Amino acid sequence: MRLEYEIDIESLTRLEKICFPTSAYTEEQLSEMVQDRERYSVIGVSSTENLVGYVIVFDNSESLEIMKIAVLPEFRKKGIGKILLDEIEKLKKDIFLEVRESNIVAREFYIKNSFKEIGKRKNYYKDNNEAAIIMSKENNKKLI
Repeated sequence: MRLEYEIDIESLTRLEKICFPTSAYTEEQLSEMVQDRERYSVIGVSSTENLVGYVIVFDNSESLEIMKIAVLPEFRKKGIGKILLDEIEKLKKDIFLEVRESNIVAREFYIKNSFKEIGKRKNYYKDNNEAAIIMSKENNKKLI
């Protein structure tokens, strides 16, 4: 497994559609994020030649927001999500995200990686009006 910082849009779009069939970003949206390096970081993990996981992070200068994190189903539970989180943490900013209330596996993954549930957004997901759980991880090492 190796980290990728230059990600092919077609590969990213393919993974997005597989991992988020009802809420995938379009190829155009993904392309805009990949090109906007001031505000977004897109990091992938590849196995041999194929992209198997990625994270899209929005940097608002004060903190980071994980917009999407995904791993192909056949590569889950192999440490790829942890690799991506560890890479984000190197940026030394607090991290926020929203996750579907029903996505217990993801919520447990984030809790295992020191995230805390801090709130809830009702009717957040447009495909089924499901609530989102807001999670955060303090990662801003303040020096006094």
